[in-house]
Amino acid sequence: MDPLIATLLALGLMAGVVLLFRAFIRRPRGVSQQDPPGVRTVAVFSGDDREFFRDDKPDEPFVGIRLFEMLCAGMTAGRIRIGNRGTIENAQRAECLAGEEQFALVLEWIEGRWVAGVEWVPPSPSEKRHLALTGQVFAPPDSSHLRRVLSVLDDWLRGQPRLTDVRWYRKERWIAEDTSDPGDTPFSPPAS
Repeated sequence: MDPLIATLLALGLMAGVVLLFRAFIRRPRGVSQQDPPGVRTVAVFSGDDREFFRDDKPDEPFVGIRLFEMLCAGMTAGRIRIGNRGTIENAQRAECLAGEEQFALVLEWIEGRWVAGVEWVPPSPSEKRHLALTGQVFAPPDSSHLRRVLSVLDDWLRGQPRLTDVRWYRKERWIAEDTSDPGDTPFSPPAS
């Protein structure tokens, strides 16, 4: 009888830990990795001007610090508020506030090309912990504020003579490493 009680107590303790973990780390609801219909949130572009790398340190994997500063200044000039700037896993990241909606702007250097993505920002601490532990990236829901952020980003990228070949991708295709369907702008007609 003692082994049975010990086993039941151990199972009860394990179930309690799982429930506590789920309350502490919650998967986001109502968002996905798919961009809304007609929207592309990943810009890929070229530009290897030495100025973009000027503030980078040779012993750190973070690149594009100067380019990201320029990009954030361009977003601010477009009346997008920028905050919480920093580095994450070999990328530069800032939070953008358009109206009352918050988005993340992430800039990476991948295989000789720049990748700028607009991402969903989790509102709750448990969702933030989930993203931190899993490294997942979610697309923001469609809104006039998202479209404004994307328009300002696209206008800034195209206005820089040292940046070329700006192409836009849907987040779910980019995550799956499918580059077969680029767009010239962040907006396209929805697939029929």
